Order: sequence, then C-alpha cells, then structure tokens
Amino acid sequence: METPETPRVKVLEAVSYALRAYRAMFEGNLYKALYYCDESLRLQSDFLIPLFLKGLILTSLGKVDEAIEVFNTLVRLGDKNPITYLFLGQLYGIKGSCSDALKNYKKALNIEDNFPSAQFLKLLCLESLGKYEELLEEYDKVLRVAPNLKILYVKKADILRKLGKYYEALECINKALEKDPNDINALYLKGVLLKRMNKFEEAYQVFKKLIDELNVKWLDALRHLASICLTIGEFKEAIKYAEEGLKIAGEDPTFLYYIGKAYERLKEYERAKEYLNRCIEKKPSYVKALLSLAKIHEEEGNYEKAADLYVKSQLYMDKHVKRDLD
Repeated sequence: METPETPRVKVLEAVSYALRAYRAMFEGNLYKALYYCDESLRLQSDFLIPLFLKGLILTSLGKVDEAIEVFNTLVRLGDKNPITYLFLGQLYGIKGSCSDALKNYKKALNIEDNFPSAQFLKLLCLESLGKYEELLEEYDKVLRVAPNLKILYVKKADILRKLGKYYEALECINKALEKDPNDINALYLKGVLLKRMNKFEEAYQVFKKLIDELNVKWLDALRHLASICLTIGEFKEAIKYAEEGLKIAGEDPTFLYYIGKAYERLKEYERAKEYLNRCIEKKPSYVKALLSLAKIHEEEGNYEKAADLYVKSQLYMDKHVKRDLD
C-alpha cells in the first residue's frame, strides 16, 4: 500500500538522479550521465531538467535524431527555454534541413529577442535558403542596433550584389570602408562591384591597392586584376599579375590565357602561342584560347591551322549549348 509520501519521494529521487547526471556529464562520463537521466525520467517522465541534459548528451555523442526527439519532447511539454530551440535549430542544420533550423531559430528569438547566437545562425540559414530580401531586413535590424559592425555592411553589400543591386551594394560597401579603409574583404567586393558596373579604371585602382599595397594575393583578386588590365590596355601589367597567379596556382588555364592574350595584343605572337597552347593543353575546351590562337595563325597566314582551331572552338561551343539545353 502506497503512503502519501511516495510521490514526494519519487520526485526527490528523480532530482537526485538529475544532479548525478549533471555531475557525470561535466566529468566527461557521458554514458553514465545518460543512464542517470533515464533513471530520473523513469521516475518522472515530464521532468524538464534531465530531458534537457539528455538532449545535450545525445548531441555530444552525435546521436542527432535521438537528440531531436528529446528536444521536441521538451517543446511538447511546454519548455520555453530559447536554448532548447537553439539546439534544435543546430541539430536540424546538421541534418541539412535548413528550413526546420530556421523555424527553431525564429522561435528562440520570439522568446528572447536579444539572443546573438540565434540571430547569427538565423542569418546563415536565410542566406543558405536564398531568402535574400528577408535577410536584408534582418541585416538592417542588426545595423540599427550595432551600426559599427562593418562585417555586416560587407555581407549586406554581397547580398545586394547577388540581387543585381550594384549601386546600393557599392553604397553599402563604402560605409564599411569609411570605418576601415583597408578592410580587405570590403575592398575585394568593391573591386568586383566596380568591374561588374564597367567602371574598370576604378576597379583597377581598388585591386591594385589590395594586391600591391596590402599584399593580398588571393587568386580571384589576381584574376580580376589581370582581366581588368587586359580590358583597359595595360597588357604588361596583365602579364605581371597573371604570372603572380601562376606562381601560386601552377598551370592555371585562366592565368595562362590572360598571359597569352596580353602577348597577342602586344603582337608578340610566339610568346602568345606558347601560353595559349599551354592553356589548351590544360583545358582543351577553353574556347577563348582556341579563338585567340586561331586569330594569330590567321594573322600569320597559316589558314589551315586557323581553320582547324575555329572548327574546334565551334564544336566546343555547340557542346556547351547542347548541354545547357539538356
């Protein structure tokens, strides 16, 4: 026969097991901690503390599905802890379910709006899901509270670039550069934007500062600058920056093409053919290199060779068109 004290004893025993689970977890004995959590929950199945600890332990053990089930049980039992939703979001993110992750980050922020971890992860999800308009709204909310976060101006500018809003993106990136004129990420993005807007001389100056003054040797920056140099007629500089790229990337077809094209424009045809042939050797389908090489052979009166190259370039172009249509 049960006495009136029995339920209270069960509660106290459940608490005791929960405390043991907590100690075992922080001692690194996760399986022992998991056992104590289960014992606590056996005595009181709706006890939120051992449920939360069990979710943490399963997460640490990499048991993602089981951890999700436990944290969802907490939610069904009425848990209003924003950290529960944060963990659920991260676990769904591990599973690759960004939509479910986003829902949970939003729920965490509905409970506690001043929750930087949830806000940051929410921004990552929005970007991953391509929800750019909503992402821009979130950036603006954060910037109203923390206007000196230059990295957010850079991120916002990059999203505006993806949306094709180049002038707005440039305005945004300039705000980041007002705070730090030597911010290399902001400078790189500004160069990309200016190039996309056909402001080649300005883009040239930005990439020159990035590479020559700040010694940033990113391959994409070198590619952009070599390409711009070809566009504005700085052929020797195009060769210089493309050669720097080759030192880093080895026989990169794009750098080889830029050098070959620059020598072609300088009418140094033997050097041009050397680099264009190296480019085609690395990437036989490089149509621009095939066309440039064909043009040189045509200029030199080698019409048979030129015709052969024109045919090859057309075949590769036809393949690309067919692939795109398929």
